[in-house]
Amino acid sequence: MPMMRARAIGPLMSVDEAVAADRAYFEAHPEQDAYIREFVPGEFGKAELPQIPEGFRFATHVSVKMRQEGKPVGRYRRLMVVSR
Repeated sequence: MPMMRARAIGPLMSVDEAVAADRAYFEAHPEQDAYIREFVPGEFGKAELPQIPEGFRFATHVSVKMRQEGKPVGRYRRLMVVSR
């Protein structure tokens, strides 16, 4: 099954908005276990971002790690790089 990819609706979200958007996405798509969304600055703490080649940008891979009573209560985020 292909990985779902969500595009930002508006300008960059805050970290709290991104967490809420992840929760809402998985509640609206219970058949999905992962998706890729726009990267939100600051969501990985003060980790230094690596240099990436021109034509690429950061994105976030979000996956469900635990469900409780069908609700996606545990999620995991990974930084990734995608081409524009």
